[in-house]
Amino acid sequence: MAHNFFYKDIIFKKEDQGAGVVVRGEIVNNTGRNFSAVVFRAVLFARTIPIANVIIIINGFMNGQARTFEKRVEELVYEKVKNDISKCEIYPESAY
Repeated sequence: MAHNFFYKDIIFKKEDQGAGVVVRGEIVNNTGRNFSAVVFRAVLFARTIPIANVIIIINGFMNGQARTFEKRVEELVYEKVKNDISKCEIYPESAY
């Protein structure tokens, strides 16, 4: 699968109701194709060590479309990792 997806405005924040971490951002489909669904994996890092990952599913993802996502990272507590999260890598796993 071509990786012509663009990721921007990725942030980490404390969830509104609770102590967990939420990853939020925008994904743009520049693949030249329309998809019924695309599955992405987001991997969060503390420096160079992966500390969590989540699956993001976007249904009805048309070419040229930008979609905002927000996903709770269940295994992390915001106050314990807020200063350690250094980056988030996102990549598509499947599409149809």
